[in-house]
Formats: sequence, structure tokens, C-alpha cells
Amino acid sequence: MSTDEAPPGVPISRPGTASRRLEELATRLRAHEPGVTPDARRHRWEAATALVLAPGPEDVEVAIIERSRRDGDRWSGQLAFPGGRRDPGDRHLAATAIRETREEVGVHLDEPLTRVAEQRARVRPGLVACYAFVLPTRPALVPQPTEVAAAWWVPLGSLTDPANATHVRRAGARFPAIDVQGRALWGLTLMLLERFAALADLDLATGSG
Repeated sequence: MSTDEAPPGVPISRPGTASRRLEELATRLRAHEPGVTPDARRHRWEAATALVLAPGPEDVEVAIIERSRRDGDRWSGQLAFPGGRRDPGDRHLAATAIRETREEVGVHLDEPLTRVAEQRARVRPGLVACYAFVLPTRPALVPQPTEVAAAWWVPLGSLTDPANATHVRRAGARFPAIDVQGRALWGLTLMLLERFAALADLDLATGSG
């Protein structure tokens, strides 16, 4: 295999390729037809997250946050994409993702390339939408401490590296996960990431779970 080749679904991690790889991903995402948004009146609440992609030193990177620990928050302390509940002033769920990203990590976004997925929450029935955004350069992530404990730019290659496959146990059950900075990315965020991976032709570290 030449130095210009990589296994299917694995980004080539070499300086100078990240921007080209990002352009390829953006083209794929723009071509995605997300379908009809379900009737919002069927859901008790709505939320949106931003899957933000930017070129890193050697690979395309995605913004991941660790939520601050708060009593009564079922996603407390978990890894996630920036995002949160829809406010009455949000024109649509994409606006929610844009606003929450600005408030949580200080990154300003324009219009999304596409809606990656809409996932119904299994507990406290509601809807979480995920939108993909592409930035030409990688800005600093500045966590808002009351909501975000930490934030990182994570190379896509690390999310596809089998060495980072792991799992978590909850209520006696085992769930697939990916190790990110020594923490487990799993659950709803992993489901959304899997939808993105299908669009981007990536094989995540968890495999089929």
C-alpha cells in the first residue's frame, strides 16, 4: 500500500491532508438528504447538538465536550457534542445548535451543511437533532464552566482506532463506547456519531457494538 492510501474509512493522518479530507467530508454531507422533520408537536421537548468539524494539524477534528456535573441532569458528566434544549426564541433546531455552541464553548457557527440525524430520547420522551458544521480553521474551545467541564478537538482517526474501543456498564448492562481523553463516549452521542460515520464512510472504533 502506498503512502497515499489508507484502509477504507480511515483518514490519512499526515500534515497537509486535513483540509482536503475536510473538503471531501463537506461534499458528502452537502449531498445528504435528511428527509422530513417529524412533527414537533409529538415531542414533549426538543434539543439540538452541533457536530463541528475543523482541520487539525494532521487530521480532521471534531469538537467534543464533557458536561459539568449537575444534580438532576441525566447527561451530567457525559461526553457530548455542544448543544442543549430549544429555547422559545430559537427559529428552528439548527438555531438551537448554533446558539448552544456559542454559549457553551465560544465558537460561532454559520448555517449547517446538513442535519445528520434526529434521535428520539428513550427516557423523558423528546427529540434530539444533530447538525453538521464545517469550519475553515480550528478555533479555540472556551468551556462555559457551569455547563461544560472540558472540551477538546478530537481527531477522527482516534475515533476509528480499534485501540480506543471500550464499553461502559449501566444497571448491569454493557454498552459500546469509544475512549476519548480517558473518558467514555457512549449512549445518545455515540448513536449520533454513528449516523455521521455512516455518511462519512468511517468505521468507528466500537464496530457494530
